[in-house]
Amino acid sequence: MIQKISEDLLWGQIVARAWCDEGLMKRLLSDPRGVLSEHGLEVPEGTEVQVEAGPEVKVEGGDRVRHFVLPVSPPNELTEEDLDGHAVSWCGWCGGCGWRCRCL
Repeated sequence: MIQKISEDLLWGQIVARAWCDEGLMKRLLSDPRGVLSEHGLEVPEGTEVQVEAGPEVKVEGGDRVRHFVLPVSPPNELTEEDLDGHAVSWCGWCGGCGWRCRCL
């Protein structure tokens, strides 16, 4: 359970950074295993890594294939309800997005 939460937290932070950094987004799509590793999210050897477009930030899959779901962009407006229990998805790291993701 803790490993799943930690993995979701790290993936959320990577997604928030990629939304703010076009270069990181390109690398994430072309070399997801390398980018995940750089950010401390290790996927076991022999497990296929797939980054897929989807409506929400999440990690799915098991031992053979891990699906990292990547929304194309952050929502335009976030409400307190949106953030309730999901604040881990916004990193506060770069501000390059103008803090549209309200990570600060």
